[in-house]
Amino acid sequence: MARRRLVRFGALIAAAVVVGSALGLGIHIARVGGVEAWLNGAGSAPLDTTPPYEARGSLVDVGGGRSVYLDCRGTGSPTVILEQGLGGGADGWGTVLDGIAGMTRVCAWDRPGIGRSPSRGVHSGADTAADLHAALDRAGEPGPYVVVAFSLGGMYARLFASAEPGSVAAFEMLDIYEPDLAMADDPALSPELRATMRRNLDEGNASIAASEQLDLPATLAALEPVTPEPAILLMVDQHQRYVDPDPAVTEALVGAWTRAFAAHYPNGRFETAPTSHFVHLDRPDLVLDRLGTLLAEVRGG
Repeated sequence: MARRRLVRFGALIAAAVVVGSALGLGIHIARVGGVEAWLNGAGSAPLDTTPPYEARGSLVDVGGGRSVYLDCRGTGSPTVILEQGLGGGADGWGTVLDGIAGMTRVCAWDRPGIGRSPSRGVHSGADTAADLHAALDRAGEPGPYVVVAFSLGGMYARLFASAEPGSVAAFEMLDIYEPDLAMADDPALSPELRATMRRNLDEGNASIAASEQLDLPATLAALEPVTPEPAILLMVDQHQRYVDPDPAVTEALVGAWTRAFAAHYPNGRFETAPTSHFVHLDRPDLVLDRLGTLLAEVRGG
């Protein structure tokens, strides 16, 4: 029983999203560990300091009688695509949206069933990516794209890139959560610890699937490791998530996380963000600065 609690996280967590009137969503999972660690970060979101989002977008037809909300502003190339975390959409980017628009063209959106976008029922993450590509095409917003993704948005960013290879030039990932990390299969961890992690990951992913109306098996099947695109990853210190009374266990977990992410992002530049999980709320200046670096690289290439 003690080993089931070896990773100490909050059971009630802020779910990587600020929506509507700064309503913080949360997931409650009875057994602590796994996915909650990703979403909990170093603390709760500073919701009272989030600039309001001014909705300037519109619903864009994506075919089949459906539409999604898309808000594009600014000028220049490449176009930046903003992908929010669990349950979140355009409303969550108030801290950086206008700053990015001052640098280049930028588009924020609401995924199907979120914010202003009508629901499409249960669907896969690949379906979501196809909707975004269709909306951008219908709205006359061509690539190449640089994707800025937060938390669960990292999964959607990868699906968006793989849906049309070559369409994404670079990523800026903000403390992302990815449901297909192979941490639970890392041979450096004990069998008992791997089993605990796998169980908690399954439970957390099931909660995410229910929240976003996702066909989880189909979504996971479409995920591919990201290899060709450059990526800057602003991640919190994983010692804030993986905490055990035995320091050796903590280091083993952090090591497994490090190896898993390095496998997904062999070209990634990892940086520890001195923030909570909500990197773009705590340090919008940091997000804009690193995005400027990526834009310069893409333009120079």
